[in-house]
Parts: sequence; C-alpha cells; structure tokens
Amino acid sequence: MRPFALAVALGGLGALVLAAPALREQASRTGTAGLDDAPQAAAVVEEEREAAPPPPAPFIVRPVSPDIVAPPPLEPHRLERIDPREPLSPIGRAHVPSEGPPKETVLHRPVVGEAGAFEAMGYRIVLAGLMPTPVDESCAVDGVPWPCGVHARTAFRNWLRGRALACVVPPAPTAEIVATPCRLGAFDAGEWLVAQGWARPDPDDARYAAQAEGARAARRGLYGPGPAAAAPLTVTVPELTERDLTGTGILDADSDPGPDDAGASGD
Repeated sequence: MRPFALAVALGGLGALVLAAPALREQASRTGTAGLDDAPQAAAVVEEEREAAPPPPAPFIVRPVSPDIVAPPPLEPHRLERIDPREPLSPIGRAHVPSEGPPKETVLHRPVVGEAGAFEAMGYRIVLAGLMPTPVDESCAVDGVPWPCGVHARTAFRNWLRGRALACVVPPAPTAEIVATPCRLGAFDAGEWLVAQGWARPDPDDARYAAQAEGARAARRGLYGPGPAAAAPLTVTVPELTERDLTGTGILDADSDPGPDDAGASGD
C-alpha cells in the first residue's frame, strides 16, 4: 500500500506543477478585469446618486408673533398651513377687477377745457361716446353766426359747478388722454351734454344717438340760434315842470296858485 500511495502523491504533485502556469495566468486576467471595471462601477453609482431626488426638507411651521398671539397647545412642527376659507357673505370679499363692472375713481376739482373734456387729479379725460366741442367753434343758424363753442363750455362748467366726477381710469395718471364715461351722481355727463345739444355724438358710437336726435329736433344748444343779445339799457326821465325846479310851487306873485296852494290857503 505504501508504494501505491506514494505513487499517487507523486502523480498529484506533478499535475499541480504542470497546471501552475495556467492557474497563474487565469488569476492575473481575473485581477486585471476587476481593476478595469472598478471606475465604471463607481461612475454608475455616482450617476444613480445624482439622479435620485434629494430627501425632503423637514417642514417646520413657526408660530407668528409668539409674544402677542398665544401659541396653540401643540408642537410647532405639527402645524400645517392651509388656504384661507371663503367669506361668509359677498360683502366681505375683496374687489376683483375681473369680476363685475370696473371700479370707478372719484376725480375732484375738474377743470373744463371744452364741452366734453376736462382735467382732474393729473388725468386728461374725454367723455366716451361724444366729440368734444372746440372752444373756437362758431355756429350759424338762420344766417346769424354765434360763438357756440364758448357757450357750450360755459354750459358744461355751470352744470358741474366744480363737483367731482366718477370715472373709470387707470390706477395712475398717464400722459395720454383717457376716453371713458363719467357720472355726476346718478347722471351720465356725456348723455347730459348730448341731450342738451352742447356736444355731438361720436359717429362710431351709437350710445347717445337718441339724445342727439331729440336735441336736433328741439333746436337745443349747437342746433339752435344763439342766445339773444341783451336789450340796450334805456332810462325814462319824467318831464320837469317849473314847480319841480323851484321846489316852492310859487314862481311870482301874479302866478295862479296850484291845487296844492289853494288847498293850503283854505285851511
């Protein structure tokens, strides 16, 4: 048995010696491959780390004015900010420009330049729906000219009497002329001017067409004759008598006594 065991041992040792170079080459190849794949694996890990979303930051709600408003009986980080509730009625809602009619601005101390146009608080306003009447315009009715532009401006001034007008204007004054409707209390300023005949309607806007037809039919304002000239001042002087000149009623001794003198002598 010993010779056989010795032979087997020697055969295994020889096979190991013969296979050693092949095993050494395979080990070297495996190690080189592992070194070459290491940078690629690191790059893949870095890309996955960058692509991953960052962890959410902790949402902490702090109490507002803790010295004035008593904080609620819970931890601040448990508070959650929510949208405000709707008002209980439309009265408490803030005005939204896109909802309902636009908000008007009250313009104080208007200065009328011509019938249908004025300036106030930095705004230059032209009433929408009409054409302002120039101050130097002259009208002729029945062949008699008269300065209708000046009279139209005076009529507009007398109607306003310096009272404020409510108009829809931009939030801040601009250098441009704003064409907008204006109200004096419950009255439409443009409607009043056209109805009284002191301004003509805009041909591209038919909102005051009926008022213009009524003023033209009644011959009011620009469509009628000019105001009548004032009658010349005349003074009637009573006829003076000799009695009025003397003041006594007696011119001389031979003159006949008047009725007053006869009555006085009878007494």
